[in-house]
Amino acid sequence: MTLDEHRSDQYPELPHRGIDAEAVEMDRSCAIGSSVASSAVDTTDDANSAPKARSGVLEALALVCVAFALALTLKTYVAEAYEIKGKSMEPSFSNGQRVVVLKAFYAVDRQDVVVFSSTEDPAKDLIKRVIGLPGETVSIRRGRVHIDGELLDETYVEFIGSDAREELVPEDRYYVLGDNRPDSHDSRYFHAIPRENIKGEVIMRWWPVGTFRVFDGD
Repeated sequence: MTLDEHRSDQYPELPHRGIDAEAVEMDRSCAIGSSVASSAVDTTDDANSAPKARSGVLEALALVCVAFALALTLKTYVAEAYEIKGKSMEPSFSNGQRVVVLKAFYAVDRQDVVVFSSTEDPAKDLIKRVIGLPGETVSIRRGRVHIDGELLDETYVEFIGSDAREELVPEDRYYVLGDNRPDSHDSRYFHAIPRENIKGEVIMRWWPVGTFRVFDGD
């Protein structure tokens, strides 16, 4: 089985503001030593500035920690970047392209592209298109998909294959297929997937830049 998609876990690069501020504080401390011999007034001014410099360092470190915590929260609960591996979603998505997956505030609907944990190997994430909803009968005749007897219009499919399948989608499960039917391992083989396995909906393709697109459910 070809892994169609894997996670691209990249944490945001932390700013160097805290380090720079600390260096400034150290420089000011050195300046205090040289000011003592020349002027009592200068020493007082430098002494007052030291707490301010330390306060600036603490503020910078606090901002870095807050930014890092927000980034982790967004990645864990809201959205995450993935890299496509394999050809099962061509021509819609190609190997090496990168997408953003919304992990909250979405509803699973027909023809949405979703990322989910494989029912055969939970350690693997797959990307497919939702075709059948709970309670529907999905029939594939000579590669053409029918939902409850009605032909499904699939403008995103170039190669339909020649499959003959039929499955009643259980409650709280979804029937998913790859757009490149002859080269996709999907619900035709592992059946409809549980709702709980779905990690999120693909909402954006951002790399390569020339293929940038926002998906709004159309």
